[in-house]
Amino acid sequence: MKRRTFIRNSFASVAGLDTETAIYAWQVEPFCIEFVEMEMPIKNLPTDLIRKTLIQISDMHIGKRFDYSYIIETFDKVKELKPAYVVYTGNFVTLHKGKILFEDFEKVMQRSVKGTLG
Repeated sequence: MKRRTFIRNSFASVAGLDTETAIYAWQVEPFCIEFVEMEMPIKNLPTDLIRKTLIQISDMHIGKRFDYSYIIETFDKVKELKPAYVVYTGNFVTLHKGKILFEDFEKVMQRSVKGTLG
């Protein structure tokens, strides 16, 4: 293989990977939801907290990147678990043309999951 052909093929491969990564980040990853259940032994945990469920919801990115009804549907699935505690972390919104769409954020959060204890 000639050096020029090798370089051209290498560049095309890298450009293809960049495109695939961008498509994944734009069209696939926002819709990946993962429910993980694990035992978390905590030393000296008060007995009234043993066997309570804590849910962490992270990186919602509410904005115009995708239809936020997906987040509301996910909230409905999480509500079925009847968590004792719910913790929201990560990025709540994504900027749209340099602005935060507070109306969309408010619509989503009206349907948010609330823990029975906090």
